[in-house]
Amino acid sequence: MSTHQPLFRSAAPIENLEIRSKLLKRLRSFFDELDFVEVQTPVLSRHTVIDRHIDLVSVEMVEPGENATSTWYLQSSPEAAMKRLLACGMKKIYQVGPVFREDEIGRLHNPEFTLAEWYRVDDDLEAGLVLLDDLAQSLLGTKRCERIRFADAFQNAVGIDLTKASIAELSSKAKQLELVASTAWSDDWDDWVNLIFSMIVQPKLGHGTPVLITHFPASQAALARLAIDDPRYAERFELFYQGVELANGYHELLDPAVLRKRNVQANLDRIRDGKNAFPESSYLLDAMDAGLPTATGCALGFDRVVMLACQAKRISDVMAFPFDRA
Repeated sequence: MSTHQPLFRSAAPIENLEIRSKLLKRLRSFFDELDFVEVQTPVLSRHTVIDRHIDLVSVEMVEPGENATSTWYLQSSPEAAMKRLLACGMKKIYQVGPVFREDEIGRLHNPEFTLAEWYRVDDDLEAGLVLLDDLAQSLLGTKRCERIRFADAFQNAVGIDLTKASIAELSSKAKQLELVASTAWSDDWDDWVNLIFSMIVQPKLGHGTPVLITHFPASQAALARLAIDDPRYAERFELFYQGVELANGYHELLDPAVLRKRNVQANLDRIRDGKNAFPESSYLLDAMDAGLPTATGCALGFDRVVMLACQAKRISDVMAFPFDRA
């Protein structure tokens, strides 16, 4: 007898969708009890946050009253728009909704997924870590998170001191670990760090107790500020549980001049990688020019949280209609 399931049916078992609904209610209740305001920002925008490794779904739109088209983007995160709201005077905001990333599909990825994102004015790195830790306990019933700096986690796993590591040392280690066939795979320090971290370090993180990785290398700051006491590191943090990355947060960068420089570099890296560049001007930069308040923000992959709560093997097991059924 055929076991083929008609594609009109939900990929996720109904009981997983019910757990998903309960977790969504719990997440909203968590933020509501802290007096956060739930907001909605555009999924489709003419601007975007620029990241070397994130590819966006683009849409050609006819401008109202014009004959010409322009390129708009399905957002990979509501980050830019939510920070604009902070610049407008909002203090504590969160959002839950769909985001999009091109060419991302697999056990932990779907091109369209659900992101929960939040920002709170006046929070520093420590306050951001505590808030994420509290949320993880609320959603998954975990113990309080362990904390470890990125460089320490890296050294514990592979025995390399990142403060001294050269491309030659990292590439040699990657080849020794059989992650690449040749040390000529890349001439970029961050490529080697990311490869070893994702393949060797990350799978070991958060088994039993979730782990907050803090103080990423400055070259991986994204939109986080650099640590005042040691600018070799960024005040960026990520949450890992059962070897799965669940959240990424920043003590937010406030200096628009720094972001402009990072945007230029990110586009140069994208072009070098054979990818398209994205617009470097944006309403976010306009908001930062006007003045962005001190804040910490974080984005949580909600589908992955549901996946762990359901003990599911694939992200598609907690989505009604993943990419192949959309």
